[in-house]
Amino acid sequence: MATLNDVRAQLEAARHGYLSTASADADPHLQPVVFQVVGEAVYIAIDEKPKTTLRLRRLTNIEENPRFALLADRYDDDWSRLWWVLLRGPADVLWPSKWDKDEAARVIKALRAKYPQYESMDLEERPLLRLRPDRVMRWSASGDYR
Repeated sequence: MATLNDVRAQLEAARHGYLSTASADADPHLQPVVFQVVGEAVYIAIDEKPKTTLRLRRLTNIEENPRFALLADRYDDDWSRLWWVLLRGPADVLWPSKWDKDEAARVIKALRAKYPQYESMDLEERPLLRLRPDRVMRWSASGDYR
């Protein structure tokens, strides 16, 4: 089985992925997300794109049932270039009032470096998701993950 370090380059290059969570009664929810790897975790910001509430389903699901799955992939019409990475494990919601300020500063800086759209957003006032994969799977049609 692979480790987060084995797939770090693919995750850092991936522009988006799909986050799967489930409620306490196992009702699934799938959400396209952008993310960044920092240290031994993957982080997702709850940004300022229009939302009706900050009590988003992905947040309440993780608070009820902390298990997640995150899929990042590369599609190409040349099927020899296909690959995917699947992470599974526990996640938690980091609310700004309970943040480790140094961790939050590193994460927000890394997210802004990967996604310039975040430069104008006040991420410091919004929750982050921290995904700590304990299972990493990957597949590639060619054995190459670029």
